[in-house]
Parts: sequence; C-alpha cells; structure tokens
Amino acid sequence: MKGFPKKEYLDRVLKLQKKMHIKDIDMILITSPHNFRYFTGLDSYFWESPTRPWFLLILKTGDPIAIIPSIGQSTLEKTWIKNIQTWPSPQPNDEGITALKKTITKTLPGKSNIGCELGLESHLRMSINDFDKLRNNLINYKFINASDILWQIRMIKSQNEISKIKKIIKIASEVFDNLPEKMHVGMTEIEICNIFKKELIDKGADHTLYMSCASGQGGYNQIICEPSRKKITKGDILIIDTGSTFDGYFCDFDRNYGFGEISTASKNAYNVLWEATEKGLGQASPGSTCQDINNAMLSILQKAGSTSNNVGRMGHGLGLQLTEPPSIMSNDTTILKENMIMTIEPCFEYAPGKMLVHEENILITKNGFERLSTRTPKTIPTIS
Repeated sequence: MKGFPKKEYLDRVLKLQKKMHIKDIDMILITSPHNFRYFTGLDSYFWESPTRPWFLLILKTGDPIAIIPSIGQSTLEKTWIKNIQTWPSPQPNDEGITALKKTITKTLPGKSNIGCELGLESHLRMSINDFDKLRNNLINYKFINASDILWQIRMIKSQNEISKIKKIIKIASEVFDNLPEKMHVGMTEIEICNIFKKELIDKGADHTLYMSCASGQGGYNQIICEPSRKKITKGDILIIDTGSTFDGYFCDFDRNYGFGEISTASKNAYNVLWEATEKGLGQASPGSTCQDINNAMLSILQKAGSTSNNVGRMGHGLGLQLTEPPSIMSNDTTILKENMIMTIEPCFEYAPGKMLVHEENILITKNGFERLSTRTPKTIPTIS
C-alpha cells in the first residue's frame, strides 16, 4: 500500500516538537523536498522544477502550516495538512517571502528562535538571496540550525517505513540474484543495466533513481558513473550499484560479477571484502558506533594490504534518501539504535586503479541486526 495513515505523520511532528522544546526552538522552517515529504506525505516529482520554493512551518504545538505556490494547493489538500496558504508563482521578485514573513510574524513573537536546515547533509531549497532577505526582514528573530534534531527523528525508522524499505530491498535482491543467467560476454554495460532496470520495474519497483555501473579487467576505478557502451570481455569484473525506490524509500546495495576466467588477485580481493563485510556485520548492534563498524572492517582490509579508500566511508544511513546520516567512518561516533537502517560498504583498492566494493543493507534490531539484502555470494559469481 502506498502512503501512510495520518497517525504516522502526527507521530513524526510530535517527536520533533518534543525535541524543539528541549532545544528551545519555537518554529522550524522546512524547505527541502525530503523533509517536506516526511512531514506532509506529499509525493511529487514536481520538485525537479527549481522555479518555485515550498515552505512548511512546524511550531512547538499544533499542526504545521504550509505556504506553497498556488499550483500545488489541490495536491497538498489531499494530504493531512489543513492550514495551506498560497501565492501565485513564479514571481521572481517575491517568491513567497512576503507571505512567509507575514505568517511568521503573525504566529511568533519577536526574539523567537526559528530552526532551519542549515547543517550537515541538509540544504535550503530557496535562493540564498531570498533567505538573506527573510532574515534581514526579521531582525528580531534568530535563525538557527535545526538539522541535528531533524536527522535524529529521521534516522530511526517507523515500522511503516521499515516495511517499505524491506519491500524494495527484496525486489532488488531477487533481480540481482537472477541476473547472471541474463548476462554474457560481449554485452555492453548499458544492455545489462537496461535488463536490470526492466526487471526491477516488472517486480514492483517504482523508480531507479540511481544506478552506477563499472567494469574492467580484475576490477574498476570508480563506482559512481552510469553504464557505458563498453563491451564486457573475459577477465572483466562488473559492478552494479542500485538505488531504486518503492513509495519514495530506497534500497542501496551492489553486486559484482566476473566474466570468464578472472585473475587470482581479483578473486583474493573479493574474498577479503567478503570477510571485511562479515567483520563489520559482527559489530552491527545497538550501542556500537559507526566508528566501531568502520574499524572492524578496516582491520581486515589493512591486513590484506589496503592503504587507501577513495570512497571516503564504508556505509551510511538509508531511507527517503539514497544516503542519509550517519556515516560509517573512523570519525563518526554516532551510536547505533534499534530501527536504524544502514548500508555496510567496504571498499578495497587492491592495486593502483583497481578496486572492488561490497554493499549490504541491514536493519539494527533490539539485539543485533537483520540483513535485508540477500548476502552477496562468498565466491564471486562467474559468467562464461
């Protein structure tokens, strides 16, 4: 079933309001698509048009107030949000700023604290000029960072969210597991990925918003670009990494496939990554830190000769966005909690310009973790 019952959104707002009281934040201004969707339930790819900003105000008590372009009124009225104010847009000289300022001053007394999406892995979906204009017109108000409490709420998934994430991960796992029988030497990366994407849609995925693919003799040198017209040859290893969605929620994991006879060095590197992933999974439980998982995997990789990791981290949070906080890296001391969903993603550059990456998706449970993606095979799948 798509969407959530009203109670899901009420619970999210109430959790945020509790944190607002603790942090002495009187109002939070939401502008980013994912936070807007998280608190309202609005599902639209109209966000891809950068012309019009959308605003959501969440107060310490009561229901949110939406201030949006008039083109979105009828759509937002289908959500649980009832207090909807609009302005005719596009209107470059005043893209909702007057309406936003009027509502803030009418709702809050001067010297109030207004929280905004100003921190790490956050952004404002309004122009900096308009944000400066708003602050200059409201000099009696203090604009502060609220990203930390927004992420504290979003990092812990509800059962409804977990159900949707499990569904898309299950779909992608099945497609990955069945892909070897549909590939052969001589196909291009694009041909293989087109088959992969079609299978995802046929099995119930909504969109494939992210798909990276790379291949090369014994490994590859990047994991972020789209598939090319390069033809697969014997000795190649192909990686596909997908961020596909169901009802807005992402999966994010990869698989590696060998073609023909691959080198012993690349087989050994694959085995090292598999063991590193196991070591990381062994640290995945409430009370452990992202740093703990990172260091556990790093110990295996360094023992095998790894001296660098150009990916920069070895996993991250997952949900309404392909990547969310926290990050599995040496300086992230975020404590894992029940109902976080994480990726475990070690990277091993075993020779100059040749690396392999493994990635799994897991749910942190009360006593440990639940693996959501089917486990990548212990030995690399090889297609003749």
